[in-house]
Amino acid sequence: MAMAEIIIWLELFISKIPLPILEVWGRFSFLLGSMIAIFAFTGFTFRNGKQFRISREVWTWNLKSFYFFLITFVSIFVTGYLGSSIVLIPGAQTLESLKDLSVFLCLNFFGYPALLAVPFAYGLSDLIEGVPPEFLWDWLPGYFINPSLFWISYQMIGKSPNFRNVRIWVYYLIFVFLFLLLEPFLWGFLCSKQFGPEISYHTISSALIFTTGITWILAPLVTFLLFPIVKRFGYFWAKIPLQVKEVSITEPRLIWLSSSENLNPTDSLANDRTGISLQLFIVAPFVCLVLFLVGITSYVTLKNAELSAYQMVEILHKQWSKNIRLQLAELETNTGEITSQKEALSQILETSVVNPQGRIFLLDSQLSLISSLSNEPKSSRLLETLRVELKKQASDILYPETRLSFSVVTKKPLSRENWNANVSRYAVSKTKETIYLVTLFPYSFYLSGVYTGNSESAMVFAWAILLSLILAVMLAELVTRPILRFSSASKSLAKGDWDFPVGESMIAELRGLSDAFRFMSRELKFSFERVSASQRMVMETNTNLEKIVNDRTLALMESNRNLLDTIETKERILLDLHNTQNQLLLSEKLAALGQFAAGITHELNTPLGAISSSVRAMSEILKKDVSNLPLFLETLDHDQLNDFQTLLMLSVNFGDRSSGLMSRAEKKERLALLQSKNIEYPDEILDHLTSIGVTIWDSQIYEIIQKPGAHLILSNVVTLGSLYRLVYVVQSATEKASHVVNALKHYLYTDQLVGDSNTQHVNIPSELDSILTLYQAKIKKDVEIIKNYFTSDSCLADRDKLNQVWINLINNALQAMDYKGKIKISVTSESDFILTSIKDNGKGIDPEIQDKIFLPFFTTKKHGEGIGLGLDICKQIVEKMNGKIDFISDPSGTEFRVYIPRV
Repeated sequence: MAMAEIIIWLELFISKIPLPILEVWGRFSFLLGSMIAIFAFTGFTFRNGKQFRISREVWTWNLKSFYFFLITFVSIFVTGYLGSSIVLIPGAQTLESLKDLSVFLCLNFFGYPALLAVPFAYGLSDLIEGVPPEFLWDWLPGYFINPSLFWISYQMIGKSPNFRNVRIWVYYLIFVFLFLLLEPFLWGFLCSKQFGPEISYHTISSALIFTTGITWILAPLVTFLLFPIVKRFGYFWAKIPLQVKEVSITEPRLIWLSSSENLNPTDSLANDRTGISLQLFIVAPFVCLVLFLVGITSYVTLKNAELSAYQMVEILHKQWSKNIRLQLAELETNTGEITSQKEALSQILETSVVNPQGRIFLLDSQLSLISSLSNEPKSSRLLETLRVELKKQASDILYPETRLSFSVVTKKPLSRENWNANVSRYAVSKTKETIYLVTLFPYSFYLSGVYTGNSESAMVFAWAILLSLILAVMLAELVTRPILRFSSASKSLAKGDWDFPVGESMIAELRGLSDAFRFMSRELKFSFERVSASQRMVMETNTNLEKIVNDRTLALMESNRNLLDTIETKERILLDLHNTQNQLLLSEKLAALGQFAAGITHELNTPLGAISSSVRAMSEILKKDVSNLPLFLETLDHDQLNDFQTLLMLSVNFGDRSSGLMSRAEKKERLALLQSKNIEYPDEILDHLTSIGVTIWDSQIYEIIQKPGAHLILSNVVTLGSLYRLVYVVQSATEKASHVVNALKHYLYTDQLVGDSNTQHVNIPSELDSILTLYQAKIKKDVEIIKNYFTSDSCLADRDKLNQVWINLINNALQAMDYKGKIKISVTSESDFILTSIKDNGKGIDPEIQDKIFLPFFTTKKHGEGIGLGLDICKQIVEKMNGKIDFISDPSGTEFRVYIPRV
């Protein structure tokens, strides 16, 4: 009674929780359990000592792993069968969760192979207990999620399930809490399809909390008793040498190895070997084949039996309905009506019963009960469910005959009975009424034998699987034991033990292999003895050779001393040659630098001379003329001051151009015009207007120059205008000098972001423009530069050394043309390179010397213009940058092409 009160209290407590919340929690438990199942069955683990870190669990799949699978399968099968026979609450609850205790123990004792066995064992156990096969398919996710929840305990306490340790108790209680929080409501979600949400979450979940609670009370005690026994027989997974290893996911590093106490986590896995043992390789296909055949056989047998039962019940429905309709027709003929003949109807229904489990209902057009069997209550759950289903199929029941199936679920005791119904429509001719004759049979009537046979077949299949597993183990032992002896004998043979026994086998092929192995061992022994004798002879010969070697060693030492002296002499010569080469390279660079200096000096002298002369002129004007300007301005009245400002603005606007020029005839004509108008000082007026750039005289100009004192105003305006023009000359010269300095600065600038490496991103067009600016003095008169830059890509190069290449090539082109002609410079992208072409229209290179121009010290220049290292240096620089240089030459000119790798 105490157990019944506990489960009633649990149902009452859970019923207080709103059903939508339970449904949401059940779906969440299903989703969370599915994620845990993926981690569990794919071999992941978060068990890494004191650190929480996800890693991968790698098993050695041998016969012992198969034993773990077998023991787990049998224990779940046996405890499930025993638990279903232990009644906790009569008619309500059995100790089915006893198999959960087996899952807990097997997972913590045997590890991952036990996890693989649980889903198959669960399904077979439920099938034996009489669970309908269609339920198994709906519950299939639960068979994988349920053991995955036990996998949490395997992660927490699996390496040492010793309940003497307080820490293990803490982890165990955390696991129990998580399990009770998820597993009962997971099954409530899975069973809601068969029993409805209310019964599933209130009744089934409560029962699971009750039964698994008993399991978790027993689990520590049973573990405490069995753990020492499992360890003693060497079947505890964490203590089996090299059985399991945990490896890091991100790198091939070993984290933990079974039975290894002092493991260095940095050990590499390069030499670890993993795979399937020969025994398991033989057993696994055999077991899989048996499981496949058993499953196919049970499925085909069950479907054929169900089909035959369905056909039988359809025939029975038709005959039963036909018999009742005939009696109803006879009753209508005798009495003229049917619905008012209650006793007659009851007698007809009672006498027509073909089986006590069958049910009959006569319903009117409104689905109200007219008559039924006397043992059927007037208002029952079966009748109410039938009415609901008939209303759902209101259009179908208008046909003369309709078949339908539905389920009736009861809470106390928990059951789900499926019914097969046949609805016949009978029309009363006199009253025009419609009567529905419904005959019903429960599935248990015609499928009880099928379910019983299925359960018994499952038991037979279980025994067949068990015997197949045992037979597979025996077969594996029979076949692999001699092979394992061969493996041990091979290892002993490698160590020098020639007489290791390989034994005999009843299998002819293995017995032949044993004979061949023994023959090989004898031959190897003889060969080893012959090798030993040869080795002794070699040692004796070596003794004689040592004296000869010593003599030769003394002679070689003397030769070596002479050779060292020769090498030292050659090293000194090479050092002198290297110094000479460096001097020559420096000379070539200084020659190029001298040409730069000459060009830069010329480019800077021209603007500096203009600045100097302009400053002297400005100084003279400031000394002589500007000092009198304030006194002159004070003598001007308002109109004269306006005239002064007007002429000054004209002079300033014309100040950034050269002075106006007139032909002699035009000047004579203008002078005559001024004289004709009686203007004072016409010669001065004409010169001043021409100086300030006034060549077109309008009415305003005539008005100003006709006034007295106009020549003085114009004279002062010319003075100020000259100052502005001189300032403009200084500004232009400064900009030109600044342009030259910036080009030189860009040429000499080294990118500070490059660091220690000289290789950097170089934009060849900008470098060429800077160098051409420095050569402006040589190319601005008779040399035309044509630039075609078709790419803006950068190259990877040493900028300073690459600029030395451009300087050499441009200088050679100028010298080849004698500084008169055209130089065409183009930059394009080709594949992985940037191609720079420098082409002149000089006289070209003679074909006789074209193959010598890259040789050091070869030159066609006059004495003092070069020493013949320019092109050799260019080639070395380009090739060190992984590029190449070549040329094309003919009498019309020479084109040098430089290929530098593109970024």
